[in-house]
Amino acid sequence: MKICNSEAMKLIKELEIQKRSLLYTESSRCTVSYKEDEKKSPSHYDYFETRKKIAELNGQVRKIKNLLAKANCTVLVDDFDMTIGEALVYLAQLNGEYDRLCTLSENEKLSRRITVNGVLEYTETLYDPEQAEADKVALHQKICKLQVAIDRANLNSFIEL
Repeated sequence: MKICNSEAMKLIKELEIQKRSLLYTESSRCTVSYKEDEKKSPSHYDYFETRKKIAELNGQVRKIKNLLAKANCTVLVDDFDMTIGEALVYLAQLNGEYDRLCTLSENEKLSRRITVNGVLEYTETLYDPEQAEADKVALHQKICKLQVAIDRANLNSFIEL
C-alpha cells in the first residue's frame, strides 16, 4: 500500500493514540480491589495480550518512521535544493533566528533612564532596530515559503508500507 509522507505521519499519530489508550486501559484494569470476604470482580485485563498489542503498535510505528527517515534523506524540497531532512533542520534554524530578530526589533535605538543614584543613563543599540524589523518580516516570509515547500514535498512523496 502506497501512502504519502503526510498520511504516514498521521498514521503514526493514530498508532500512538491507540497505544496511549491501551496503556490507559491497562492502568485502570491491571489491579482489582475487594474487601475481605468479598468475591473478587472478574477482570478482562490480560497482561500478555496487552504486551503483545503494544509491541505490535511499536513495531508498526518503527517501520513507518524508518520509511519516513529514508524519504527525508532522499526527497528534495522544491526551490530549496535540499532534502526534507535538511529542510527541517534549516526550518528550525530559521525559527531560532526569527525569535532572535523579534527580540532585537523590539529594542529602541536610544533610550534613557534615571538610575537609583539619580544619574541619567543612556542605552543605545549598536544596530538599526528598524532593519531588524525588516529582516524579521523577510525571514517570516522565507519560513512560510519553506514550510509550504516541505508540506508539498510530504504530500507528493510516497512510501510503500
